[in-house]
Amino acid sequence: MKKIFIISIILLVLTNIFAQNFSFDGDYDPDLYSTIHWFAIKEGQITYKYEHKQWNEEITVNYKKIHKDGLLFLEMAEKFPHSIASDYENAPTSNTLLALAGKHISEDGKETRFPNGQILFFAETAGFEDQCCFITPHINFYDQIGREYKDCSSYLKEKNKEYKVKNLCDCKPGTPWVEGVSGSGIGEGFTIDGSFPYLLIMNGYISYDKPYLYKQNNRVKKLKVTGIRSGKSIIVDVLDTPHPQTVDISAVAEQYSDIRVEIADVYKGTKYDDTCMNFCITYSHEVIPYENNIE
Repeated sequence: MKKIFIISIILLVLTNIFAQNFSFDGDYDPDLYSTIHWFAIKEGQITYKYEHKQWNEEITVNYKKIHKDGLLFLEMAEKFPHSIASDYENAPTSNTLLALAGKHISEDGKETRFPNGQILFFAETAGFEDQCCFITPHINFYDQIGREYKDCSSYLKEKNKEYKVKNLCDCKPGTPWVEGVSGSGIGEGFTIDGSFPYLLIMNGYISYDKPYLYKQNNRVKKLKVTGIRSGKSIIVDVLDTPHPQTVDISAVAEQYSDIRVEIADVYKGTKYDDTCMNFCITYSHEVIPYENNIE
């Protein structure tokens, strides 16, 4: 009986660690430049409304959730129409959405209606110019551009691409910061405005076309965060998930004072020893990720 009880407790703990934290069913606003004007997810269906030339159309399709190398995709029963992607009738489209979601939590631990929406929802599909997220991620535009990154210790330079630290304020997949030294990059980092009590992070190398890059590259496991003015440092844990999450840095993030963010430990990649973060900004509210772990 005691053994069964212990096993039950372990299963309960594992369920809490790895289970979905919430439902992202709801209505979403489109990206400013998108042809989609309204988007909703509810009970296994996706409904979207878009405008093309002189006519409107609203379409509802069934979908199922699939995982590819730790990333969550919504696979719809049919592709987006060509006309939804751009002015080109033959633009390639897909029936698959890369979905990344987080939920705002109030100070007392209860759900809250955040001014920009309770759920942070990022989505990307093929066929849009520059493969932009076509659903607004409910992060104010100035949250992305209103960050100053400086004193970056290194970044990776490849033949046709550079992974600079300024990529961290771009929530679009495929634009990570990647440290550029030999090994796992322990101690590599950057300085950022520290006026808010949280860091909002999307971990790893997130790619729509190449989802395997998430597991193949290192992800951040622990960060060392130091207040530049106070000199105080803390070590914070980062979950191994691409979904939006926050870590509490209020102990060192003084108002109007910068913070130093450094890699302290990593989740090892299966192929490469480069450590990647797709998104990292200072943020005002706690956010929990849709999934806590890629497994």
